[in-house]
Amino acid sequence: MNPPLWLALHFPLLALEAVDGPSPEPRVLVRQQRITLANAAARGAGVSAGLRLGTARALCDDLQVQQANPQREERALLREARHLLAMTPQVCLAPPHTLLLEVGGCLSLFGGFSGLLSRVDQYRLHCPLTSHLGLGPTPLAAWHLTELPTLEHLPERSRFQAWLATLPIDTLALEDAVKERLRAPGFHTLGDLFALPRAALGKRFGTSFLDWLQRLLGEKADVRRAIPAPAPFREQQQFDDPINDQALLKIPMAALLEQMEQHLRRYQEQVLAIRWHLRLDNRERHTLLVRRARPAHDAAGWLDLSLRRLEHQPLDGAVLGLGLDTSRPRPLNPGLAALFPEPGARAPLSGLLEKLVDTPGLALYRPALADDHLPEYSECRQPPFGMKPREPEQDQADQDRPLWLLESPLRLHQDNGVPVWRGQPLRLFPQQERFSQPWRGTMPRHYRLAHHPQGECCWLFQDARQQWWLHGFF
Repeated sequence: MNPPLWLALHFPLLALEAVDGPSPEPRVLVRQQRITLANAAARGAGVSAGLRLGTARALCDDLQVQQANPQREERALLREARHLLAMTPQVCLAPPHTLLLEVGGCLSLFGGFSGLLSRVDQYRLHCPLTSHLGLGPTPLAAWHLTELPTLEHLPERSRFQAWLATLPIDTLALEDAVKERLRAPGFHTLGDLFALPRAALGKRFGTSFLDWLQRLLGEKADVRRAIPAPAPFREQQQFDDPINDQALLKIPMAALLEQMEQHLRRYQEQVLAIRWHLRLDNRERHTLLVRRARPAHDAAGWLDLSLRRLEHQPLDGAVLGLGLDTSRPRPLNPGLAALFPEPGARAPLSGLLEKLVDTPGLALYRPALADDHLPEYSECRQPPFGMKPREPEQDQADQDRPLWLLESPLRLHQDNGVPVWRGQPLRLFPQQERFSQPWRGTMPRHYRLAHHPQGECCWLFQDARQQWWLHGFF
């Protein structure tokens, strides 16, 4: 098992870039007529945090001013956190502008430490926000260690400890009052505190500081709450002009399915069913359910089945809007494909079954066992896609039962007590089986196997009146 490894992604200009990303123009964040944050272009013009807005405007004529919006910043931070779920399920928010990722368990997924850093660099290249990267064996260590040298291999824990020891007291994520108390005895770096007894540190600087230090060094667990998994995909599209031809729905359906596929790929998920919602100009709404034999996320496969399903759905008016939502997402766990497929191997039957199920006229069902003794009640109909059929019990598995049961038993003619079917007598086998359920009001039955001269193997029974009935075929 790999040791814990945390990444910290700081977005120092999140408050300025939450809407439209980095700007080449000078831009500042203002609170109560004072500058609280400035981007690189504004700092290049001499604008810095703490200046009054009037002074900043005098230094930079084309200064762009924004007001703080905490809700907007929270949404932007959460958006990036959900993007990073494609890398690891342990993504934790560290407001106001930091994300913490536990990636120690994901090293093998990316081919080792260098592969992980390449994946992180790729994310940062396409990320719409300015970011700084931190790395460490604990969340707080990763938060602080943002100026590490170029790494080719995963550092030992002792190296992280040495890097932490060089951090100046002024750079620590502590309150100013605590930093002042630490500087008073002459402490300049974090390493000055490492060799001191923990009980003495807690007594002098408080238990909250001792708890922080122990969590930073990994001497105490630092439990972080990961963001929850995303909700099922749900999107809709409204049309400026009503669509009267069903064939024209293919383009917007394909666009929504592409969004769904990107969403599912981002979170490494797949779904078993989707629902289309069509809003018509006569105020009616149609819902089309499309299901798969196995969970999937490919837009092309879902589009093919959706169009097949749409062919059998008559619409009474023009379509004004189209919506798409999915069933509960499931984790994507693709099986290993064969390196060298067998030549001429048949395609899996699941694809054919999916196409047949989405043809409403066929009314397909799956036979399954029911809790009843009589044969005509021991089998029930279930949807083709659903829960796994119940396995028969041992005593039932050992008995011979026909796969094909008639909807209701067929009365047979007799010739000297021998049952006749299709004009020819049946040859009875000696095996017998007796059924009796008086609470249903049925007479006892004696089931027998019989052979027809044309080759059919029949299952029939004789009731208490000595009448023969055909009930199924093997």
